[in-house]
Amino acid sequence: MSSKTSTKKTIKSVLPASNAATFDKVRRNVANNMTDTMVTTMARTMESKMQNAAEHIEKANREISTRLEEAAHFSRNNLDATVQAVNVIAEGIKDVNETVINSIQQTMQTAMSTGKAMMGVKNLRDLMELQTQYMRTAFDSIMSDTTKISEIAVRCGSQAAEPISARVSEVVEKASSRASRAA
Repeated sequence: MSSKTSTKKTIKSVLPASNAATFDKVRRNVANNMTDTMVTTMARTMESKMQNAAEHIEKANREISTRLEEAAHFSRNNLDATVQAVNVIAEGIKDVNETVINSIQQTMQTAMSTGKAMMGVKNLRDLMELQTQYMRTAFDSIMSDTTKISEIAVRCGSQAAEPISARVSEVVEKASSRASRAA
């Protein structure tokens, strides 16, 4: 028999029946009050923990939302810089195509006029002079057109790199700023 049970029986056996009933009532009230107090305390603790968790989740959601907005802005700026660079390159390709087409037209015109002139020569010496002159003109034209194309390529390369370079600089600056804040 446990000591608690023996104590109860002892107290009940010692007390008159009306006092024993009162004692049982008091014991039940104390037990109920303790249970109510424990339940209330546990409920308050759970409510506090749940409120705290909800606040942390809300804070995390705001942080995630902010990071996603930053990522979208970052991607949008990268896309804008890429579009600018591609537009510059497209313009450069158009300029190169115009230069090549003009060169071909000029070469064809020169070849046709030289061919017509060759048909009218009366001796080999005049033919050789026309041929030499044609070759010099063609060589000068090729050199001039190659220089124009090189200039276009250099101009396009530097202009196309500007928006990309600006984005890289911005990203490096942001990363440095964040690194220094974290340190």
